[in-house]
Amino acid sequence: MVKIYEEDEKEIEEEVEEETEESKTEETETITEEAESTEAEETIEREVPEEACYVMFPKGKDVKYLFTALANLLHEANLLFSPDGIKMKSIDPSKVSLLILDIPSINLEEVHVPSETKVGVVFDILKKIVKRIKARDKIEFMIRPGAGRFYLTIYSKKGKEAGIYRRFGLPIITVAEEEIPEPNIVYPARVRMDIDTFTDIVAAADEISDAVTFIIKPDSFIIRSVGEGGKALEAEYTRTDEAIYEIEAEETCEATFSTEYILDCTRQMRQICEYIIIELATNKPLKLTYEFSVGKLQFYLAPRAV
Repeated sequence: MVKIYEEDEKEIEEEVEEETEESKTEETETITEEAESTEAEETIEREVPEEACYVMFPKGKDVKYLFTALANLLHEANLLFSPDGIKMKSIDPSKVSLLILDIPSINLEEVHVPSETKVGVVFDILKKIVKRIKARDKIEFMIRPGAGRFYLTIYSKKGKEAGIYRRFGLPIITVAEEEIPEPNIVYPARVRMDIDTFTDIVAAADEISDAVTFIIKPDSFIIRSVGEGGKALEAEYTRTDEAIYEIEAEETCEATFSTEYILDCTRQMRQICEYIIIELATNKPLKLTYEFSVGKLQFYLAPRAV
């Protein structure tokens, strides 16, 4: 049975609150219900200037779980909007993980990006908003020129023509950027595996220890965890197992990683991914790839010292 994990049970405030710049940001919500869909569409079009940058996600589920996963690992980051789509590359505050997001414009329902636009967002605030999204909602991201605000609009599954929407405005922040090269690592071993099975076994390993060891051999994938008092867990998967889609290994590779970081991302991404790709090199950063309906998230995690 697949369990859906919710990281935060607290409901977001229903009314607009003004909070200090040092620790909080302002959040606004507008709910508009028009009697006729044509009137609603005209209202929306009047509100959006031609020079605005906006994109529409066809499924709210993708936005909800993707940005919750990112919020579990990042405090803030820059989203880069371009005619090609949405990209992000950011290191977590502890500098042990790197996340690279790529959402091609061809997978989005609407794309209007007159010029490349960089938007700094606070993920803690965004996480509270996306909790409200339903699986079949349509989600619009919009940046208005000169407004200094990033807007997230939740439409019902019928989209703009339904005439009902909720719009949230977040301040655009300045995120200090450093040049982040993509890791230049040759991975001799690779497994493509059912993401539910992977998540469940790493969660079981987390009950034994805060570290898990991955071992990929030419014909098997081993997940091992050793804790105090003689507690231990080991699971071995072979090519013939239903949960394994493919195994490729030029040599045996082994490394140990934090269960917390893996689960912070994977527990959310399991809701929108069928499988996970695990790439391994001995005592090198782990590479996990999550492919979902509109894009791809790559997650690099530094190994634990053994």
